[in-house]
Amino acid sequence: VMAANFVTTNDGVKLAYEIHGSSGPDVVLIHGWSGSSKYFALNAAELAKTCRVVTYDLRFHGESDKPEWGFHVARLAADLKDLILHLNLQRPALLGTSLGCAIIWSYIELYGQANISKLVFVDQAPSQWIMPDWPYGSKGIYDAPSLANIQKAVLDLDSFADGNAECCLTKPVKDDVMKLLKNETLLCQPAHLGALMADHAQLDWRPILKRITLPSLNLYGTESGCFPVEGLQAVGSLIGASCTSVAFEGCNHWLYLEEPARFNETVNTFLQP
Repeated sequence: VMAANFVTTNDGVKLAYEIHGSSGPDVVLIHGWSGSSKYFALNAAELAKTCRVVTYDLRFHGESDKPEWGFHVARLAADLKDLILHLNLQRPALLGTSLGCAIIWSYIELYGQANISKLVFVDQAPSQWIMPDWPYGSKGIYDAPSLANIQKAVLDLDSFADGNAECCLTKPVKDDVMKLLKNETLLCQPAHLGALMADHAQLDWRPILKRITLPSLNLYGTESGCFPVEGLQAVGSLIGASCTSVAFEGCNHWLYLEEPARFNETVNTFLQP
């Protein structure tokens, strides 16, 4: 693994990225809210045996800049576009976990599907918000009061990190990995997390999912602490024939850390030409 490199976005923000591996299909791994590229600690090196893997820290996260603007999923999609252009990636696959899925959906809304080859979605419903025609939103952030609740919770980032891990994991994860996850979350700033979640939580991606024609893989945990199973399955049914959904039985929101071997093999098999 090389030390972090930086790409500067079109609004002057430096994003830290790493490239793992040297041959095979290109895949960009996109982490979730309050995480970092290090959340793929059990996945990137393994996938890099057969793929060229790009990991990066979203703005406001990890080693990337933390500006006082840009608190929108669409801005994070523009950042992804800047990264793809900087690395001159030709039709990479995109893999998103949680918020990372919404970033992919926003990317497709803004830039289309022509420069992407395949898509992998990990444990994210099409909308976190509960609406009259959508009862399958997030279990924790689904309306104005619950959003205000999480914005308050992140003010004590240390406690939030512990509670978040408890919510997102069912199967045991090694202590050193747990420590890494928490330390990465502590690099974020509470106000930034709150502002970004305010945008993310209220977006409804169902119309975009219906437009996706690329080969897609939808992975979800049957014990997700973040979403009801019906919300997670809806990603596959909205995309339709080009999407395969795979349930990780007994796994939670961070299924790629709970069952990394199965996750890595499932993703690798899908990514290979």
